[in-house]
Amino acid sequence: MGRKKKTKETEDLPKMNSHWVVSEEFVIHGRHLVKGTEVSIKGERGRFRFIKHVYNPQTDSEWIDVVGGMSGHEMGRSFRPERVKVVHVKKKTRGPRQRKGSNSDDVE
Repeated sequence: MGRKKKTKETEDLPKMNSHWVVSEEFVIHGRHLVKGTEVSIKGERGRFRFIKHVYNPQTDSEWIDVVGGMSGHEMGRSFRPERVKVVHVKKKTRGPRQRKGSNSDDVE
């Protein structure tokens, strides 16, 4: 059995999601989500990394696309923004600490 050839009708159909509004930034619970920000989802185990926010104006619905879950069982998922429980803040590392009373400039 051979491949089915594309007809003119299937090539001219508009994409189903061409009207979606996609953004890689989103604000929830007063926190700014960018790609890679970790979130916890109500009713789900593990942490998820934010990928994008999608809004469909035709159905007035929105969701976020994330990757993650339990360790070893990570997968791509989509959730409603109201299911976000916690937006985890990545701790910033400080530069090397200098000991009190020691001056690295003084060399004898």
